[in-house]
Amino acid sequence: MATSADHPVATCAAEMNFDLDLNSIDIVDLDLRDDTLYLIETVKQEFSKIPKGNRCAILRNMKGRVLVIVKEGKMAVFEEMSDSEITANAPRTQFIIQHYKETLPKGLAVAISVKTEKKTYTLSCKDKKLHFKEGAAPDKIDGKEQDVLFYQERIPGHDDKMQFKSFLYSEYYLACKQEKKGIFKLILKKGCQDEEGSTKFIVHYECKKIGS
Repeated sequence: MATSADHPVATCAAEMNFDLDLNSIDIVDLDLRDDTLYLIETVKQEFSKIPKGNRCAILRNMKGRVLVIVKEGKMAVFEEMSDSEITANAPRTQFIIQHYKETLPKGLAVAISVKTEKKTYTLSCKDKKLHFKEGAAPDKIDGKEQDVLFYQERIPGHDDKMQFKSFLYSEYYLACKQEKKGIFKLILKKGCQDEEGSTKFIVHYECKKIGS
């Protein structure tokens, strides 16, 4: 019998069931065919913040390095840190994962934000280039600002291991990349499979419980 190990791509996404918001359906045209009147429908793809749907999280790569925002919000890197160092570097190590309700559900839509001592930044993948733009995650998202949306996908068999797939670019995932001088940088990567597990993240919610 074939398993997911025989087909690695199958592990990229987790199956999730959601209810369609019927209020989002518009009747845009009528079509009369063979004496039968058909209603042609379209669904407005909109996202709205889920009340109390934001969670504070510590994000690690598969080697246990902790994600932290640096250079005044210009980039995020993974560094080896003890629990006390994570706390000392807060809030730059504490990422806010905001959940959204989607009118045409395709997964668990989220935006990822982080606060520094002075400002709040939200992760964007506009034009397939990953960066943090100034400002909190929007309350509502329709045709604009969809660059901040990702689908959070749980790795089968692991409650704390996740992948984050871009909403705009469905083949692209958040990933950890080792660059020169031992720097591990957060990037946007095409594809979700490699030997290093670069697109997989360990997500620990409740920032005050990082020692657990």
